[in-house]
Amino acid sequence: MRRPLLAVALLSPLGATAPARSDPMASLRFLVGNWTCTYNQGAVHVTYKATFAYDMGGNWMRERDSWTGGGGDEDSITYDPKRREWIAVVLENERNTTLFHASYTGPAHIVYRSLYPNTSLTDVLDRVSPTRYTLHFSGTLNGKAVKSHDVCVKG
Repeated sequence: MRRPLLAVALLSPLGATAPARSDPMASLRFLVGNWTCTYNQGAVHVTYKATFAYDMGGNWMRERDSWTGGGGDEDSITYDPKRREWIAVVLENERNTTLFHASYTGPAHIVYRSLYPNTSLTDVLDRVSPTRYTLHFSGTLNGKAVKSHDVCVKG
């Protein structure tokens, strides 16, 4: 299954510190913890678990996704203050990697666009509330147009 971005993993030690409040990374604090998500693509609906934690001294947010049958992926997100943009790296268990970036518009609506391996992918994160976010993915994969959306609830 091709799970789009955003969901960034739990490899962080419990003692990792979060970034300073003036750093946009702090705005992702609402993601820290466990989420239950539903991936929807046409008639396909898959429930997965997403776990977020700060990593590398609070400079990255990591997410680990897992679903029944042994599938999963990891994402890492950071903010580049020099370029004023978000950077996200998605690592999939099928050995695929996707690199995304997004101009800074705040934490409630982030529009990621792929840089690698192609530039046809878009993944939009919308913070609906402190306990709910959505992802809207679109692009071309293996020559086919793909659209999906995920709904994630904390807890």
